[in-house]
Amino acid sequence: MAFTHGVYVHEADTAITSPVTSYSGLPFVIGTSPSGTADSPQLIYTYEEAVKAFGYSDDWSTHTLCEFMYSHFVLYGQSPVVLVKASANTKAAIIGGYNSSAGKKTGLELVSEVFHKYRLIPGIILAPKWSREPEVAAVMKAKAESLSEVFRCIALCDAPGDKYTEIPSWKTSKNYTSGRQLLCWPKVKLGDKVYHMSTHICGVINRTDAGRDDVPYKSPSNELLQAEGTVNDSGDEVIMTLGEANYLNSQGIVTAINWTGGWRVWGNRTCAYPASSDPKEVFISVRRMFDYIGNTFINTFWQKADQPLTVRLIREIVSSYNLYLNGLTAREMILGGRIEFREDENGLTDLMSGIIRFHVYVTPPEPSETIEGILEYDPQYLSALYSAVRS
Repeated sequence: MAFTHGVYVHEADTAITSPVTSYSGLPFVIGTSPSGTADSPQLIYTYEEAVKAFGYSDDWSTHTLCEFMYSHFVLYGQSPVVLVKASANTKAAIIGGYNSSAGKKTGLELVSEVFHKYRLIPGIILAPKWSREPEVAAVMKAKAESLSEVFRCIALCDAPGDKYTEIPSWKTSKNYTSGRQLLCWPKVKLGDKVYHMSTHICGVINRTDAGRDDVPYKSPSNELLQAEGTVNDSGDEVIMTLGEANYLNSQGIVTAINWTGGWRVWGNRTCAYPASSDPKEVFISVRRMFDYIGNTFINTFWQKADQPLTVRLIREIVSSYNLYLNGLTAREMILGGRIEFREDENGLTDLMSGIIRFHVYVTPPEPSETIEGILEYDPQYLSALYSAVRS
């Protein structure tokens, strides 16, 4: 040790850990395109970059990535996205898997590589056109439940069909019933182009998040679509009345209505509704906030894994995350939240095994889905007639 004489200072690490967040609605989109490298997730920031990497064609039924590229970058002006071109224009290629002989992942299996490649957590999984296939939707749901084995997100899906009355029974029979799935119907039309609604809903979600510091506490419902109409699979115009749209909402299906100001997303509920009544499973915004807060917890405290299990570590995690939750509360992004280290959830045998648990309590705001005004005739105001005559 060097000889010293005088007064010195040393800087210690800050005891409060700043939260590490990511783009809450980062889309992971798999489909087909005219060119580009197959089964290679690409983080794309502009339309020009997307066209350069994957090519472009107006034949969206064959080249499904092109539909999303045009909608997300051109119509909604949102970025970034992660795009993946599939080995072929087939359901099997979209689903993908692990090729043991080649030692590589394909299709939807690649979503697990995004965080390790870009340090970004996908927030929305999409497969335009292909999400109408129950097998594809099932894999999308499974991946949304476990990204890189720890993170979580949602999957945007579409339903086929020509009549709104057919959609609820199709949803149930094809097992679109998860709180991590959003089911959309019908298609969206703008000019001479027709889009799957999930493509547009993703743009609306990203635009809505962007206007709220990337915190997903606002539902996409009642937000404007870039649309001039909706059509069914046969190409016939679909005009949903409020009653018809509400019927689909009551069955956990998101749709669109033409209301004051233009075409709007209509629906707050995930596919878990009406079978479930748990707010974190049935409300889109509450589901996404739970994922956002959970993913932030993992991202923030990953650096603390394998540190000595001490009182100081426990206090630092509790203090840091309570500050974070208090900040969300102050901005009314949640109604309240706290984190606790509970004795009843941390038994001696677990602590001896190096397992430590923290209990996070949080209440995101539900959407104000129904606002009622009560009108009553009040005869007391007739007395104003007497005072008016006397004056």
